[in-house]
Amino acid sequence: MTLSRRRAIGLIGAGLPLAAAATRLDAETVPAPAGKQPRIYDQVGLEWVMDILPFCSAPESMGGKAGQNPGDQTAADGTREDLWPIVGGTFYGRGIKGTVVPGGGDFPVVRPDGVEIIDALYRLRTDDGVQIIIHNKGPRYSESKFRLLPSFNVPGKKYAWLRESVFVATLTYPVPPEIPAPDFGPNANGRLIQVFRIT
Repeated sequence: MTLSRRRAIGLIGAGLPLAAAATRLDAETVPAPAGKQPRIYDQVGLEWVMDILPFCSAPESMGGKAGQNPGDQTAADGTREDLWPIVGGTFYGRGIKGTVVPGGGDFPVVRPDGVEIIDALYRLRTDDGVQIIIHNKGPRYSESKFRLLPSFNVPGKKYAWLRESVFVATLTYPVPPEIPAPDFGPNANGRLIQVFRIT
């Protein structure tokens, strides 16, 4: 049985209050012996499915003209100072490859608690002409690395697994030098996104 991402998230969300209560109860009444791990009944695995190399141009201000209202960058979910327009790129993986479509972008936000979040929305076009909408969102993990939860919107049956699975991804900036990457000019900057399916 294939469990959709929406259904999986719904089940996880429904179980969170109960799981939190159970964790508090267990921690208070039956502490685990030192060095022991809980029994895992359904071990989660990770399967690499693709690398995405999106390239952005220089950032643009989310506010007015340069020098105007420099402190007025507050949005509903935090502070949004810059956007990074996507100018192209490539992707490749298991049974899938193509290009990153110019347009869309990364719209990072710094939440009120100080955590920086990647919030990127753009398109991929497979070599056989299918367009995939990807929304990549997740927190900064270190100075140059992020952890993401990508979601894919894709029509048809061939790539239906993209909308029927749950994924996590890593973002490394800049693209490691040993990875072949297209050249979008001196002002472009790329990142490596490695996508893994949760099995």
